[in-house]
Amino acid sequence: MARLAGGISIHKALIPGMLMFGVFFVISLYSKSKCTPTTTIERPDIYTVNRTSTERKIFIDCGANVASSVQLFRETYPGGKEFIIHSFEIDDRLAPYFKAYSNHVLHCPVGVTSKDGIMTAYSESAWSPDKDKNNGKDMQWGGGTLFVDDFERADETGGGKRKLTHRKGVSTIDLSMWIQRNIQIEDYVILKLDVEGAEFEIFQKMLKDGTFKWIDKLYGEYHFHQPIQFSQSKKMAIKYEVEKRGFPLLEWVAEYRTYSDFGDLHPIKVKPETRGKTGIVYRRCSAEDGKPRVALTIEVGMTRKLAEKVVAAAMAYIPQIPITLFVYGDFVDEYPNLVRSWARRFEVGIRGNHPYPHGHVEMIMGNWAKEAGISTELRMEEIGLDTKFYMPPCDVTDIILAQGRHRQWRIIKPIRNVKFVFTEPLLTVAKYYKYRDVERVPKALRIIDNQLLRSNGGVLSLDTDHPDSYMIIVFLLDYLVENSDYQLVTMDDCIDGT
Repeated sequence: MARLAGGISIHKALIPGMLMFGVFFVISLYSKSKCTPTTTIERPDIYTVNRTSTERKIFIDCGANVASSVQLFRETYPGGKEFIIHSFEIDDRLAPYFKAYSNHVLHCPVGVTSKDGIMTAYSESAWSPDKDKNNGKDMQWGGGTLFVDDFERADETGGGKRKLTHRKGVSTIDLSMWIQRNIQIEDYVILKLDVEGAEFEIFQKMLKDGTFKWIDKLYGEYHFHQPIQFSQSKKMAIKYEVEKRGFPLLEWVAEYRTYSDFGDLHPIKVKPETRGKTGIVYRRCSAEDGKPRVALTIEVGMTRKLAEKVVAAAMAYIPQIPITLFVYGDFVDEYPNLVRSWARRFEVGIRGNHPYPHGHVEMIMGNWAKEAGISTELRMEEIGLDTKFYMPPCDVTDIILAQGRHRQWRIIKPIRNVKFVFTEPLLTVAKYYKYRDVERVPKALRIIDNQLLRSNGGVLSLDTDHPDSYMIIVFLLDYLVENSDYQLVTMDDCIDGT
């Protein structure tokens, strides 16, 4: 559907071709009949097309590298799981990285340019301990380029400053014509181009063919430094013409886990009336009439069998008591119906997108923490749940605190994680693990009770990844309900006024 000034829409018939999806390796094969170039029509930013119910959502990933863009798009882009993704990559050694993704087509080794043909792909040498730096940096770049300078081309042994020793003839396609032959104008199409200089000839051809009518959003990077046969002034002129048609090239930097409109696409969704405050780590509960309060939580691990046993026992307990479950985004993704059923009985918060080895979550940097949080928030949205409570599976670092504050989540940490870790002094073989189940129960409960006494109540957590959480849960609830002086409260009531 073309966009015209004044809000007029024009439908254009799909040029014969075939969109291929659902397979792993696809070499782009399409009709060789020529497509008549169309007049370029400027695309007003203010006009939104009313699309048909049959439209598809398509992400074209050019310069796919190690599937980092596929991962970032699937994990963090709103509705990203609904898109068919076409990835184009010239280095076939990277193909295994794409195997795990469904609703995805890998075109590899295939380069995108302005014409069909065969070109030499220059890719990085395999890593070895004595490998020199790539462009002055100790990195394994992956991927490659179709454009090299004379020195890199001549240096077949060392590959020049970018170590481009892996050389192979690959098929190239006219991306402009591929889009017209395989995409309908009614489809919603996001094009990402990170192709080491090929973008200039591709955009020039798209401008000539009128192919921007097929595109809705453009991500990527201009590579003005690449040794291509265009002057700097011509490169700037092409950039200007693309922007003139309403397509500023939005930055997409998958290796840094971000893109330029990340913040715009992920507005804050915590309701203003949510109790508690941002920037605070809640461990203790507010007291009422001097009576200590306890908010019980369950940290759900990635093992469904263990998680279901603990949660089912808590759900079956009479009388019903308030409990908040904290889940990983990957668990929600794997078992959406299960989490949705739990949410009918319990409050559900988030832990992050997936577990890390012990001690590593604390070391991740800002954009990685941001990706983890947004990914999990989106998985919750996909099953109709809001996110307001966040319990990171580690100590709260400045980066994690900043992420929680930015998203306005209420950060929760228990006074005592009931994770029976071997290295803890109270849980040695001699003091705990050598005993039978029936003898470990009172020992575990006594540890929990001592923690509650020292903190005068607070947030108490069981971790489903430890089997003893299931073993003690009913006995723990019996104690809290029948024999303790603690008032069991919701997480909202716990943090309100704290």
